[in-house]
Amino acid sequence: MPKAALEIGKAKWKKALRTALCCLLLIPFSVLAAFNTETEEPEPSFYGGRSVTHNNQGVPNSDIQFQRRTIAPPIIAEEQPEKVEQETDTIFVSANSVAAPPTERLTPVALSRNENLLAKKAYYYFEQNWNEETGLINSVQGYHHSTMWDVASGIAAILSAEGLELMTTEEADNKLQKTLDTLGNLPLYDNALPNREYNTHTAKPSGRYSKSSSNGNGWSALDIGRLLIWLEIAQAHKPQLAPNIERILDKWSLDKAVSQGTLYGELKTSQKRHYRQEGRLGYLQYAASGFDLFGFDVNTAYEQENIGEVTVDGINLLIDKRNLPYFTTDPYVLYAIEIGPTEQWWNQLDNLFQLQKMKSSEEPMSWVFAEDAMSRSPWFSYNNIYIYGSTWLSIAPGGKPVENPQIFSNKVAFGMSVLFEGDYFSQQLSDEVINNSLTHRAVPTGVYLNGGPNSAYNINTNSLILSALWYKKRRYIPLIKPS
Repeated sequence: MPKAALEIGKAKWKKALRTALCCLLLIPFSVLAAFNTETEEPEPSFYGGRSVTHNNQGVPNSDIQFQRRTIAPPIIAEEQPEKVEQETDTIFVSANSVAAPPTERLTPVALSRNENLLAKKAYYYFEQNWNEETGLINSVQGYHHSTMWDVASGIAAILSAEGLELMTTEEADNKLQKTLDTLGNLPLYDNALPNREYNTHTAKPSGRYSKSSSNGNGWSALDIGRLLIWLEIAQAHKPQLAPNIERILDKWSLDKAVSQGTLYGELKTSQKRHYRQEGRLGYLQYAASGFDLFGFDVNTAYEQENIGEVTVDGINLLIDKRNLPYFTTDPYVLYAIEIGPTEQWWNQLDNLFQLQKMKSSEEPMSWVFAEDAMSRSPWFSYNNIYIYGSTWLSIAPGGKPVENPQIFSNKVAFGMSVLFEGDYFSQQLSDEVINNSLTHRAVPTGVYLNGGPNSAYNINTNSLILSALWYKKRRYIPLIKPS
């Protein structure tokens, strides 16, 4: 983070310290008017494929390229999650705790009372945001839209909830079948691939150009890649779903999302259609793994061209030298839990864990950077470890720095806590996520720099909590391996 921004952050922290007790309570945010998606389409400011604007933080102008897309709607609190009694016990563990048990262990790992409570809170989100007619789940509390990235998170949540015995096998099978039936009947963008966004009530395209003959404004190869990972996990654990999944993918022209051995997305604007390479270091390799699982040649995605090296707070990291190089911890944690192993040249999970461990030891609060929804404008942020020469910089999808950014992501913090179990910092992360969730029915998103909670309840936070707990219960075996 630039020096001036850091000084501002410290000043805000000193002010917030005086009201620390108040910060433990859920601070409600203003209820904003909903988008009228049935009449006038909003500007697609939350889509990928945008230029980065110039600003005083040194984020330069750049030609349009594609990166992770976002949905950043006004958060509409249709039903604020109720506060509940504190049901947790304080967890203590020494710095000499044993590491995660070996995968050869035959019996499932028993979860603690705190972890079971956290699982129930995460599951509550899906109970409240499930749409029975379509099998789709709202991306954000009260926002009835979803991307293919979010659909993958929904499948992950169902499988994980079954693995954690939060739902029966029959219920999980029914929900998965409902979701797959909808995927098989989606109106496709240009009759080729899923549109960037769909209405979770109707399973119809939403967003710009949703009512045109194109059925939307393009596709995200990164979103589809994540979905492919979870379709493979689903059929590995439930082989009876394989024929259904095959029929779905036979309808989709997946080859259009792969060109020259890497991923390509398309964005339709009022001027023309933009077909360009999509994905940067971390996100690209993670999503390419999904296409690789289904037999596509994505070797170029794993080449080390356009890769540089930087040092952040004494830790060496790889960076993508292309434009829009959003650098968060998300894809590395997702890959380790879902697929593993983590020894590839591009996977920086170990260094990122050590970096955020060191950063947290030097700051008044813990720092874990990720991409996340926000409970206020700009509604979504990429909390970058490094971007365009700046470290610890949070920016909106268009490139503008975020005031009072989120500095602690509950989902990624908990993911790292199970991946590095036995380290004192991993236990600290687990404890903080549990404490952050005490007064919430669903797991909130994170914590802002001023100490306030980010209560943008969303599918990706709660899905990763469930997946991480299932990973732990499965004896720390990546989820792609069948039960």
